[in-house]
Amino acid sequence: MRVMKLLSLGKGLYKWMILVTILILFSRFTYSLIPLFTQYLLRLLLLQPGISEPGLVLSAVNLPNMFIRFFEATQVVSEQVIRIAVVLMALQIVRFTFRFVELYIRGFVQHTLGQNLRVKMYKHIQSLPFKFHNNSDSGDLIQRSTSDIETTVRFLSGTLMEFIFLISTLFFGAYQIFMINQFLVFLSLGLLPFVGYASIWYFRKNDKMYQHIEETESEMMTIIQENLSSARIVRAFGNEAFEIQKMEDKNNKHMKARIETGKIVSRYWGIMDFIAISQYIVVVMIGVFFMQQGTMDAPQIAASLGLIGMLIWPIRGLGHMLNDYAKALAASKRIIDILEMPSEYVEDGSETPDIKGHIVFQNVSFKFEDTSDVLFKDISFEILPGETVAFIGRTGSGKSTLMNLLMRMYEYESGHIYIDGVELKSIKKEYIRKQLGVVLQEPFLFSKTVYENIAIADRQASRHQIIHAAQIASLERDIKTFKKGYETVVGEKGTTLSGGQKQRVAIARILVAQKPILVFDDALSAVDTKTDLMIREALHQRNRTQTTLIITHRMTTAKEADKIIVIDKGLIQAIGNHDTLSKQPGLYQELWKIQGKLEEDFLKSIEGGESHA
Repeated sequence: MRVMKLLSLGKGLYKWMILVTILILFSRFTYSLIPLFTQYLLRLLLLQPGISEPGLVLSAVNLPNMFIRFFEATQVVSEQVIRIAVVLMALQIVRFTFRFVELYIRGFVQHTLGQNLRVKMYKHIQSLPFKFHNNSDSGDLIQRSTSDIETTVRFLSGTLMEFIFLISTLFFGAYQIFMINQFLVFLSLGLLPFVGYASIWYFRKNDKMYQHIEETESEMMTIIQENLSSARIVRAFGNEAFEIQKMEDKNNKHMKARIETGKIVSRYWGIMDFIAISQYIVVVMIGVFFMQQGTMDAPQIAASLGLIGMLIWPIRGLGHMLNDYAKALAASKRIIDILEMPSEYVEDGSETPDIKGHIVFQNVSFKFEDTSDVLFKDISFEILPGETVAFIGRTGSGKSTLMNLLMRMYEYESGHIYIDGVELKSIKKEYIRKQLGVVLQEPFLFSKTVYENIAIADRQASRHQIIHAAQIASLERDIKTFKKGYETVVGEKGTTLSGGQKQRVAIARILVAQKPILVFDDALSAVDTKTDLMIREALHQRNRTQTTLIITHRMTTAKEADKIIVIDKGLIQAIGNHDTLSKQPGLYQELWKIQGKLEEDFLKSIEGGESHA
């Protein structure tokens, strides 16, 4: 079963692989003829007067008849030798030409297969559910998408073809020796059962070892990826020594796994090489014995020694094949495990309605698969188009999960969610996500310029739109301080920017996109209160056709919303505006009493500063 799954990864390129197989068979058959030319030439020369003849020629040379007829068309020995040389040269030219075509196609198959698998793997990972990405290590996924694919491709386009090469070499070599002396074939193949058993043992042992190597390498890749992506945090806590030691531990574990595998490989190859050399010695001794008995002549022995390598070395090479096969099985299993995971689009809607931003949650319940605790129970609320709605609740109350339900990152168990009167589950996932502009608490920036990071949401946006979005996000003043302005390249994940600057770039980016629904998932937490106020005022002055959803812990942000939804213990505790909820006993009033005084002091300080100015 694992073999069939491994071979299935080459789907789409089978016709090229079959063509390579045909070329290999031609190459190996013609190669088996080469020692027969030597046999014929020696036979011709030993039959000439003046040359000591060790014995009679007991059998004809097994060359194709058309070659024999061409050689014997003349009785002049020198002309026959020339004809033999010409035919042999022509045959070699044909062989090398076909060999070149074979290797060219194999290269084409290798690169095409690698490209197809990488795209297929990457595309499928993109389609896997949100919960998969939450529970996966990026280092492990990187390894599956790179080194595991390379190992698999190397086997399918290289080792598998080499196996066909090996078998055809063995077959044609055995056939030609059989036509010379049957006993030599059985002698050469006599150790095949032993070699086969040793190879099977070797494969089973290595299969487990290479799976272990893949696992340890994956762990090591994860450590490297985590450390490089969080270099700032590691330095902030002075954890360099701890991280280095952690890497050393994983590296030592990986090294030990490779050393153990190397020991098995060295023992196996030592035994196989001893057997191969021993077979050569035995064939020579048996050949000398047959000459003494008069059942073989010198040309036959010369041809047999040339052909015997076609039996011995392919058998020896079986270990190489099994070694690569074990690696490929381990690597392909990790690829197939990902490819067999069901895409989140298996269950998808089909509708693409015109989105205005009218959102209705009706008796919605939800819980995560890994827990029996219900996060939401019969949640119901309505958001009108163009409204700004703030969600308030304790940490872990599920505010972000509500937004994930809206984006169909998770599927609700019961109840209904309507977007402009259309059931959310009937809307295509990709379509609804394109209608939502989301700014996360920890935004991701690409290693591009500030301008490109903003424009990435809408590549058709004009420069005026980009600058206007930056102004609304209160980013313009920061950009003016940069030496290259909008052309300043930010580091990976925006590491060269402060937390607040990254947040404002993300806000500007989503404003450029002109989505009908905007979601700010605690997106203003990284900016100071003054900047928060400036951004909210700028948003308030914009076109009011966009529905804006704000998840926040900052009461001053929630205060300005048209509607505030308070979530507590999986239920909607209250819905209303600031004036209503601040006077109504409950969670909102408790939080406002704590943060309200801070806002009043802040506003007074601003007013005092302006008056002083």
